Amino acid sequence: MNKEVEVFVTGIHVREGEPTEKVETNATGTFEILEDGSRVVEYDEHQDEEGSMKVHNRVSIEPDGHKMAIVRDGATSSKLFFGQELEYDTEYLTPYGAMQMKVRTTDFDYSNRNDEEIKVVAEYDLEIGGEVVSRSMIVIDIKNAVAQ
Repeated sequence: MNKEVEVFVTGIHVREGEPTEKVETNATGTFEILEDGSRVVEYDEHQDEEGSMKVHNRVSIEPDGHKMAIVRDGATSSKLFFGQELEYDTEYLTPYGAMQMKVRTTDFDYSNRNDEEIKVVAEYDLEIGGEVVSRSMIVIDIKNAVAQ
């Protein structure tokens, strides 16, 4: 895959008693394959219209495609890990303070077409204080930015 890629991210969040929330992000980023075979994509997103709330994202997919990590740093910071039946505790930092959460992956799928198009889908639950506050899905689609 080319070093420069297009990254399309869709997040869907379902919370009891609220309408389903869908958030879409499109960005140009960089792609590389590390020596151990991991695929790494980095891109920036702006969380406000003025562009002042920038977040840098680093998505790492293990060589076997069974796990993915998303590290976000900037206006909000978090470390999210996804893999079949993976469960862990994490801290989500926002401008308003920190939240302790548990993330439980309920389904995980990875497809790779010769590093020309990579797609990762993770379905997961977010828990705060032992209660599920959101049933969520993230879809990350990575494509060549420049035709070869």
